[in-house]
Amino acid sequence: MLSLLCFALLILTSLVGVTSTIIVDIKRNHVARNDQLRRRAEYNRLLKRADGDEVMAPLSNSLMQGLYFANITAGTPPQQLALQIDTGSSDVWLPSSSSIHCQSSKPERCPYGSFSASDSSTFTVVGPEQFNISYVDGTGAAGDYFQDSFGIGDATLSSFEMGLGIDTNIGIGILGIGYNNSEANTYLANGGNGTIYQNLPSALVGQGQANSPAYSLWLNDLDSSTGTILFSGVDTTKFSGDLKSLRVYPSSRKYGINSFIVSFTSLSATSSSGSDQLTPADFAVPAILDSGTTITLLPDKVAALIFEELGAVPEDQLGAVLVPCSLSQNSGTLNYAFGGPDGPNIQVAVSDLILPLTDSKGTSPTLKNGQTACQLGIEPAGTLPVLLGDTFLRSAYAVYDLVNNRVALAQAKFNVSNSNIVSFPSFGAPIPIAKTVSNEVEITPTASYFPKMSDSPITSATGTLQVEERPSPTQLNARAGFAKSNSAGNSSKKSLAANRPEPSAWPWALLFSLSVALLSVGSIFFLL
Repeated sequence: MLSLLCFALLILTSLVGVTSTIIVDIKRNHVARNDQLRRRAEYNRLLKRADGDEVMAPLSNSLMQGLYFANITAGTPPQQLALQIDTGSSDVWLPSSSSIHCQSSKPERCPYGSFSASDSSTFTVVGPEQFNISYVDGTGAAGDYFQDSFGIGDATLSSFEMGLGIDTNIGIGILGIGYNNSEANTYLANGGNGTIYQNLPSALVGQGQANSPAYSLWLNDLDSSTGTILFSGVDTTKFSGDLKSLRVYPSSRKYGINSFIVSFTSLSATSSSGSDQLTPADFAVPAILDSGTTITLLPDKVAALIFEELGAVPEDQLGAVLVPCSLSQNSGTLNYAFGGPDGPNIQVAVSDLILPLTDSKGTSPTLKNGQTACQLGIEPAGTLPVLLGDTFLRSAYAVYDLVNNRVALAQAKFNVSNSNIVSFPSFGAPIPIAKTVSNEVEITPTASYFPKMSDSPITSATGTLQVEERPSPTQLNARAGFAKSNSAGNSSKKSLAANRPEPSAWPWALLFSLSVALLSVGSIFFLL
């Protein structure tokens, strides 16, 4: 009911206000980490405005870390911070300069800025001690909800509601742009009052800065330093082929639609040696599109087939799946399909899945065969949800429509400098130029939230689903030919053993993993 009221107010505002599209550049930073999995939140519970129709913000991407950031300002006078972009959470929150974490002597304390409430003349607390978010790895942030001026791209919001991390062990703030019914304040057991406030996508509309609570995300390629997030618009120069619109599904939780869950229906591998279908014909599982996850989590047996394709080795002591860095020169692709035969298909280059694995001094572990080890940007999901993170999203142009509960996908173009922006014309308008997928294969999230591929059959919307170990359709030794064939007499186990790190590297890895585990960032732990 509260959500409907919020949207009703937004409709009224969009009818009487002058709206815009906002362009925000985003930057990417690589961080070498031991634990690369997204810390799923647990509630105790270009630089100018374009033609007055949209808001675009730059995304920053540095090769020393692995998150996507947007520069923002908060307070009066404006204080500058960089916040991590996260489609999987809903609150904008800032680390407080008075927090013990930001005041520590450690160099990683609050590297992208912190907010001083006492230095802002427009700071107002609206929810004392009601902001509280925790994560499965034990990190979190707690403090107040407050209102203050907020700037992103060329847009400025007044009395914008945010969280202030006063008690926090996370040194980087979050720009949550997900559904507002996932705001920490909505969870009564966590100290919230159960109300929904206008988070960033809604507030941009409510204050006349954007036409509709929707945005397009273009992360650019692995080596690029920048991408963009475009609020209330679509940039047709950033993708090829058709932009196809998919339904967003509710989770099995009582909160309804609170994540960008789509129907993931096929995965195949292709190289110059041939093609290999990695999923059965009736494959259909829920998958979350989440920019707050640096890697991709796939059903266990699907991930195992990919590891076989690539000669990858899960290494528990390093907390990563290892591959030779030479695979960064591979021309093969993994091909994701959504919604059935008529849905979008996204090709992810194998080379874009090979991530550097280094310590702060730039030292990389080596495999027993002497090759430098890199991390593969895919992990088995286990009991976690299937998550399509940045190692997938870099290859996709993704449009998120929070009113109509739709996500549109197309193959991303890389390193495009020009723009052709088509705005959402009004509140609740469909995604511009997107084609709706016909006869979409539907999915129903299970009681356990998301299905896990296992030896036991699981239920999908299309019936009983069983992924079996089976010979490659191409009968290729290395599946689709991504890895070199083993010489005669070499067993698969011997080949995999060659990809394990030297024993001398393990103590270093364990020591390093303990140190980097202290560097909690946003809603993620990951390894690049």
